[in-house]
Amino acid sequence: MKKRTKFSLKKSTGEYLWSYQHPQIEHPQGITLDKHGFIYIACNRNNSIEVASSVGKTSRTILSESDGIKCPVGINIDRESGLMIVSTMIINDRDNRTYRTAFVYKI
Repeated sequence: MKKRTKFSLKKSTGEYLWSYQHPQIEHPQGITLDKHGFIYIACNRNNSIEVASSVGKTSRTILSESDGIKCPVGINIDRESGLMIVSTMIINDRDNRTYRTAFVYKI
């Protein structure tokens, strides 16, 4: 059975708001919010970017390894422009070496 990562959200005063746990969120390396309050999570071990609703009731995969996401280690969203930047790895097909890079997406 997979270990589940649990997120808990609190107000700056420490008041508990909600927590969220899902098997797709494995080894999170980055988390950010968009202007609508959706939570974006860079999941390192399952090579994906997950998005959860602002109240933690639902989630879905929006980017995966088939989109070029490999071991993401960071994520950020510019709320004004709607641009999301994801730090990830790529593999050079010629020499099979891995490199860190960043992809930018419009959300």
